[in-house]
Amino acid sequence: MLDVIKTAFSPQSNQKVIDPLKQLGNREIEILKSKGYDLDFLKQVMPQGGLNFDEEYVTYGNGYSRCVTVYHYTKNPTLFWLANLMNNPHTVATLDVSTDEKQKVIDQINRALDELNDRSDNERKATDRNKSAEEYLELAEYARKLTSNGEISKQVKVRVHVYGNTIQEVDERAQELIENLKGMDYRAVTYLHKTKRDWQSMFTMFDEQAEWFGNIKGQSLPSLNIGGGFPFHHQTLKDPGGTQYGETMTGGPFVWNATYKNSVRLSTNTLLLGMMGAGKSTVLKMIAEAHLAAGDFIWGFEKGKDFIPFLKEYNGIMVRLDGSDGMINPLEIFATRTYDEASSLYDDGSVKDLKINEAASYQTHLDKVVYQVQLVSPQLKGTMKAEFKTYLNRFYEEYGTVPRGFTSSNARSNTETQVTGKDPEDYPTFKEFLDFLGQLELPGASQEKKNRKEEMESIVESLCETYGMIFDGHSTIQHLDQQQLVFFDIDSITGLDRGVQQCQMYMAMTLIWNQALIQGRRQRRLIKEKQMEEQDFKRFLAMIDECHNAINPDFIETVNYVTNFQREMRKVEAMTVLATQSPQEMVPENMSSDNFSKLKKVFEFSSTKIFMRMDESILRHIEGLVGKSMTNSELESIPQQNQGDAVINFGSKETIRVHFSPNKRQLKLFDGGK
Repeated sequence: MLDVIKTAFSPQSNQKVIDPLKQLGNREIEILKSKGYDLDFLKQVMPQGGLNFDEEYVTYGNGYSRCVTVYHYTKNPTLFWLANLMNNPHTVATLDVSTDEKQKVIDQINRALDELNDRSDNERKATDRNKSAEEYLELAEYARKLTSNGEISKQVKVRVHVYGNTIQEVDERAQELIENLKGMDYRAVTYLHKTKRDWQSMFTMFDEQAEWFGNIKGQSLPSLNIGGGFPFHHQTLKDPGGTQYGETMTGGPFVWNATYKNSVRLSTNTLLLGMMGAGKSTVLKMIAEAHLAAGDFIWGFEKGKDFIPFLKEYNGIMVRLDGSDGMINPLEIFATRTYDEASSLYDDGSVKDLKINEAASYQTHLDKVVYQVQLVSPQLKGTMKAEFKTYLNRFYEEYGTVPRGFTSSNARSNTETQVTGKDPEDYPTFKEFLDFLGQLELPGASQEKKNRKEEMESIVESLCETYGMIFDGHSTIQHLDQQQLVFFDIDSITGLDRGVQQCQMYMAMTLIWNQALIQGRRQRRLIKEKQMEEQDFKRFLAMIDECHNAINPDFIETVNYVTNFQREMRKVEAMTVLATQSPQEMVPENMSSDNFSKLKKVFEFSSTKIFMRMDESILRHIEGLVGKSMTNSELESIPQQNQGDAVINFGSKETIRVHFSPNKRQLKLFDGGK
């Protein structure tokens, strides 16, 4: 703006050079307009606060910038290689390209070939001679392409302007960029005393730059390499049936459907990671709201009462796990298994009505009850654990819940026997099991076996007496199968014994599994009867906020339960949405290899991973969990993200950087967890 005004009011035109920092008068404005200047446009694009060119930095009214110029390019570029140079956070990059004079390039190549030929014969070291010979062959091949194959040599210069609020911030970002480029076999540097010319290069043609005093030429590259380096690969996502969550970092729409599957997203399980304040809980609620609107079922766990306003808004139900609002009978048998997926497909690949495997569900139930009791009473192990399961099975037979020999190989062939989905009063209680144990006689048994039975009685009696409101009684929480939105309150059991907490969470997960199976089976039957179209299928989302409370090395059985859900519920269009602050809380370092492999499955089965801002110290830990599915630059951008920013990895190296943009209504409704 200053140069513009000085030009318009130059001394040669007998006009006084005015002070551009003062407001222009009407006469000055008319003169500028008559000379063709668009003052409104200049006002919009001029640097606010002015700018000053120092030796190494450009100083603005609100920060600093430093220009990093690439002076060496890799010999083996990858596809879209220019994106590595030009699409970096906190940078503005320019690419200047001009066509080299063909004959001049060939003359330079001839001189270089003569020198390399001499060095390949006369260098003292064999390695130097071999290197010169290799470079000779590469350069000769390039010359052949120029002369015979129509290859065109282009002169290229890439400048990356790194900006920040402080000089220290700019230096750190510039140095990080230089190191990253060096790792990809590029070399970059900041030229001293050229800050003004580097800044002006953003608005000046390459041919005009060549006339500048002391101008540094660009590097000659084949045009084919430049074409393959296309840096402007605009990112966008438009899933069928998706919801607008925000936009990509390139300004494209981010319309996402968490339940959508394609050739890349083979499953839909989602994992959300982010430190406090990064926006994790808000994104979780945005997902829940979008799928409630689509008619999908949302069941899950809640801690901290963040979801209470959300549940009230959408007529959801909060179930307290301490028994104060009713209980779920641990001895009630829920459907958790179906017959093999292959047998549930028609010849054309469509899905049959999924049939519940009653025997397998019952066997899973026995294991679940034994595990739950073991959580509360760890002394139940070894031989006592096996005997407890035997007595429990015998008790169900005596009570009439299952026919005798139901777990035998002969009985399993009878698929007509129903043991799941009965009325709550049809199932026994722990008090009745305690009475059964008290009356159970063991003729001819050893004293050790009788002592173990007595200890089992003490364990069950403790459950009934100490935690009777939770464990002893028929299920009183009914009609949950008619609810679209249900969350279980983890806070209500926080003060209880740790084993009781684990036990109740395990029970709630069983209920979620059962509900997902029932809803999926019901809809498959409607589709089979042609009362419902496949596209109208309502998905089931199992959400666990702060999932490290349930998924960690101390709850390995729960971890196995979650991974089994992730793997098996795909056939009924159910998925998990897990959220936590750090992967280290779920998969800490220095743990046994067996437990590590089990916990890592949670990451492997979560095909969609959302990384919001996290501390830089855990990047290597994340890298060990995600493997090669993300690049170093994508990983290293995670700690630099602002609130609402995220790197989303869909597997198979498909990654999108996005910014979630909740509206004002959502921000008000979601208040509590950010």
